[in-house]
This record gives sequence, structure tokens and C-alpha cells, in this order.
Amino acid sequence: MGVSTASMSALVGWLPDDSGHDALGLAARMATTARAAGGAMTVRTCTVLPRTWPFPSMAHVDAEYRRWLEERGTDAAARADAAMADLLTPADLGSPSAFFAENAAESAALTAAAATHHADLVVLGSSDGPDDRFTPGSTSETLLHSSAVPLALAPRGARRRTDAVSRISCAYTGTPEAKDALYSAAALAVRWNIALRLVAFAPRRSTTYPPFGGYDAEDLVTSQWREQATEMLHSAASDVTSAYPALSPTCAVGSGGDWQHVVDSVELGPEDLLVLGSSRLGPLARVFLGSTASKILRHSPVPILVVPRGSRFAR
Repeated sequence: MGVSTASMSALVGWLPDDSGHDALGLAARMATTARAAGGAMTVRTCTVLPRTWPFPSMAHVDAEYRRWLEERGTDAAARADAAMADLLTPADLGSPSAFFAENAAESAALTAAAATHHADLVVLGSSDGPDDRFTPGSTSETLLHSSAVPLALAPRGARRRTDAVSRISCAYTGTPEAKDALYSAAALAVRWNIALRLVAFAPRRSTTYPPFGGYDAEDLVTSQWREQATEMLHSAASDVTSAYPALSPTCAVGSGGDWQHVVDSVELGPEDLLVLGSSRLGPLARVFLGSTASKILRHSPVPILVVPRGSRFAR
């Protein structure tokens, strides 16, 4: 199974605020990673301006409003260009490197821009929330249910890191959507010449007091689950190595009493990019995160790449 050597393209949802800088910072890290491996990732930013004036009119106020939008969009693009100049090389920049669009829905405008510029992924920053976590806002929630391309999600504070990604950790459950994410993660690891790790997550069921089956029964169930998960991961790792001989994936199983402990137990570090698979809703093939993936997303301390089922990435 080969990996394309063509340049990849990232579209950043940009506003000159913390969220925009975090998203651009993640895109820059990905471009740095690609460049270090002898590849390339071009980066563009798109600022979406609100279309709150539904009908054109001959009134003077309409012209003033449109002039205000133009000025705001031009200013946002100029700020994006300045921020990109600090993080990226000229070869990393798409053409145009920064632009703005007008739409009542930011998600619709980013989807259209991604299609127009053939973006391989859309990069989004976190809404207000705790540091080192991604908190979905209205735009990212909508895109998580509608995007046809992978979404890279930058946790709050992601702009503080400028080094290359050195490991991809892929959450794997054996489902069809997880397999798409698995082979996307593998292809990306080969393209970027970095390590691949397969991880499985599951919280322990809440323990009753006293446990109905006794404490030994609770421990036995946990032990059996870990054994099954480990076997599943090693089987998937073998499949990956058959498809991509350059890779020798490692495996890790996370468990705990709650989702924070589960995610923490696999020791995701600053070098990681976590890949999640998603299912797709209906004939329009929309992205939809299941309850498990949604919990992982909210507790992950590292950037996340969400790959829609059927959307093999970087092959």
C-alpha cells in the first residue's frame, strides 16, 4: 500500500484571537513535521465574516456595512499573514495564503473553502476552556457532524509548541471507522517518518459497594478486557506492518475509573498527535463522533486528528 508524495494542504479557521493562533500553531507544527521528512504541507487561513444583512438595499447603511466587512476581512487577513510569517517558510504558504469569506454560518464557509482549495484537512482552535484541552464551539461541533475532510483540533495553548510532531497515537477499536483512521494514521506516519502507536481506551465500570460479584470478579473482568484489547492491538499492528513495512507500531492499553484517568494512563505526551475515527451519518457521508470518541476528544491533552469513515488520509 503506497503513500502519496504530493504536497498536502491545510486550511486554518482563523480569527486574530487565541483560538486562531492555536489553530495556526498546530498547522505550522504539521508543516514543520512534513518539511523535516522531506515533504511539504501548504497552509492557508480563512476568516469567516458574519452575513447579518440578509437583503441588499440601496440604503447608505448597506454600503457602509459592506465597507466595514471589507475592512475587517482585510485586517484579519493581514494579521494572519503576519502570524504565518513568524511560523512558516514561504514554501509552506498556499496561494492565497490568507483570505476571508462572508457567510452566516462559519462552518458552511470553511467547508466551501476547503473544497475550493482542495484542502486535505481543516484546522480548528479550541473554544474557551481549560488549557491543554480542546473544547468544541458551535463551529467545530457543526463541522464534527458535517465535514467531509479530516479535522485537526488544536487544544487551548497549542500555539506554545513549535517543534515537530514525533509520534502518532491512533485510538483503535476494530470498527470500520477505526480501520480508516488506522490506515490514515499509518500512511501519515510513513509520510512524516515518525513513530506510530496504537492505543485502546476503556473506563472501568463503576464499582458497586460491595461489588455484586466480589472484588476479585471486578479485577478479573478488567484483566480479561486488557488481554483482549492487547490481542486486538497486536493484530492491527501486524496488519499495518504488512501494508507499510517501514512501520513497527507499538501498542498501549488505557483503563481507569473515569475518562480522565483512562486517557492519562496511556501517557500521551507533547510529541503526540492523536488520531480518532468517526462514523458517518446518512447518504451525505457526514462525520459523527460516537460517545467514546467524544469523551476522548474532551480529555485529550494533545492535538487530535478526526478522520471520517471512508476518508483515507495521506495515502
